[in-house]
Amino acid sequence: MNTKLNDKTRPTKKRKMLLVDDEIKLLLGLKAIMTREGYEVISAHNGTDGIRLAREHLPDIIICDVMMPAPNGFEVKRILSSELHTASIPFIFLTARTLEADKIAGLKQGADDYITKPFNADELIARVDSLLRRSDITRQLAMDEMEEKIDLVRHSISTNLGHELRTPLAIILASLDMAIREKFTGKNTDLDWYLENSLSSAHKLSMLVNDLILLNSIDQNNLSTFRRRVDLEFNFREPIQNVISRYTQKKLNIQIFIEEGIVLNAPEFEFAHAASHLVDNACKFSPDGASISIQLQKNGDGGCILSVENEGSFIPADLREKVFERYYQVYQGDNRLYGGLGLGLTIARAVAEAAGGSVKIVDSRVGCKVRMIYPPAPANWHPTQEKT
Repeated sequence: MNTKLNDKTRPTKKRKMLLVDDEIKLLLGLKAIMTREGYEVISAHNGTDGIRLAREHLPDIIICDVMMPAPNGFEVKRILSSELHTASIPFIFLTARTLEADKIAGLKQGADDYITKPFNADELIARVDSLLRRSDITRQLAMDEMEEKIDLVRHSISTNLGHELRTPLAIILASLDMAIREKFTGKNTDLDWYLENSLSSAHKLSMLVNDLILLNSIDQNNLSTFRRRVDLEFNFREPIQNVISRYTQKKLNIQIFIEEGIVLNAPEFEFAHAASHLVDNACKFSPDGASISIQLQKNGDGGCILSVENEGSFIPADLREKVFERYYQVYQGDNRLYGGLGLGLTIARAVAEAAGGSVKIVDSRVGCKVRMIYPPAPANWHPTQEKT
């Protein structure tokens, strides 16, 4: 990894410095020194103003007195360190206290340096410059590391996308080839198996292609929300049965319950695809022979609550949002146990939220339970229209 300063790390404009000290005379003198050194200097006479200016201006470096009326320098540092945008700003404590214990206390607060009064101006300038150079190198190293990680994720996505596309396509072609051979030889003993295998892989390939189409719609902010009366047989039961058919070898016990009299108004394709992903995840992550419950219930006029519960791995509360991240499954690397690109929950949530609904992982007695809440609405309606 290249640690040498390059054009990315060299400042292209004046460095911005924040000075915080309640001694007005010292503050003015320090401001004059640093301004002559080419810094853009902003100053505050107390800790409260210092915190406000740090948030507003995000300076390149902060020099702050310790012994001030509350909030003192330690409190200023603690507050700024707790906030995302100001936590990494290089920070120097300036104080008249010279005891080694006081210096250690300052460094324990997270300061990058500790300078005692009275100070030599040349030494202060040198230490500020040195700290900024170290900060530049650290920032560049972090950027390089992030770029490497991004490249790794890009490669992982590209590799897995190719695999996910090639595998079902290869199965389709091989199965159809064998089916044609059987047909012309007159054997036909395995013809049905070859055709079923080909159809199952075609459904998987279709689902992946639809993922990419919907992902593009999400990114372009044009995901369809126009709601029509959904044919639950054609746009719910049939798509999820196609998913279930890919897992026959797992001998899962799957129960599907559709509440009597339910009327659902939704974009048919988007809703069917979201529901298919929730069922696919339940099947994929369930152990052989496990039970899965799929329930579609009323939620007012035109809405629904879809719950999919399986006996798969329990998802801890602190990871329940993580699994909704795009490509989360891809992040598992080459040794991941399950296929897929990690888009299913991302798409399902986007489809529901586009209509004002939600998809969440909720507490389950047996394993994992995902609930989609689709809000009520009349047919021929989308969220940009006012309800009448």
